[in-house]
Amino acid sequence: MWGISPDSAEDSKGFSGKIAADGKGPIPYPLLSDSDHRVIDAYGLQDPRYLKQRREGIPYPTTYVIDRSGRIAWMRMDQDFRERPPTAETRAAIDALR
Repeated sequence: MWGISPDSAEDSKGFSGKIAADGKGPIPYPLLSDSDHRVIDAYGLQDPRYLKQRREGIPYPTTYVIDRSGRIAWMRMDQDFRERPPTAETRAAIDALR
């Protein structure tokens, strides 16, 4: 499992530390930087609400489950960065691969 964002590696490290300090524990997976937007653009994830703004390139929050052959087996795209799929929903998609 990975988290991918347009933030720099340094910013992601700071974000990860902030999350760990909030009492909920550290993020248990690596945060990868897509500062040049290759992944965001390849998957068509850029949120148009951020075009021509200071933080251009912000993607829609999206979760993918990718099978061993590289095929997208399940995905969920949300409009609000505060929304994420429940763990049980993602876990069910992963379990369906078995």
